[in-house]
Amino acid sequence: MIEDQLRQIIRKQGWAFMDIRINSFEPFKEVYGFVAGDDVLRFSAMLLGEVVDELGTINDFIGHAGGDNFVVITTEEAAPEIRKRLKDRFNTEVQTQYNFMDREQGYILSPGPDGQPAQNPLMSLAVGLVSPSQTQFADIREITELAAEARRRDAA
Repeated sequence: MIEDQLRQIIRKQGWAFMDIRINSFEPFKEVYGFVAGDDVLRFSAMLLGEVVDELGTINDFIGHAGGDNFVVITTEEAAPEIRKRLKDRFNTEVQTQYNFMDREQGYILSPGPDGQPAQNPLMSLAVGLVSPSQTQFADIREITELAAEARRRDAA
């Protein structure tokens, strides 16, 4: 469905594509388990829906690309505020997924590559945003690749 949406918008103007990933999701799942991980994905999907309903348009699209990755297609005008609100609300509201001690210390300990406990930050959102006013797109792969690159810069 995501590819179908991208094919519909690629030759139009005024849209924005957001590539959204939950940072530190895998360490969270390792410590809290897959059921808690599924709860975080449900929480994230509901948050996306609420924010897009509030700030977007009826034509906006929300997709789950798999794992900890979501996409939103909205208007170029609405995208910056949607991005900001998503990040702010996620950073505040995701805290409820952690126990008191982890919230207080601001990180979780999970097994590192060497088997030793490693500090991992609490989950946050990285959001890459692209639109046709920034660049011309030859095909839908360019949209997703440039958005992923912008998301990686946002996570750094």
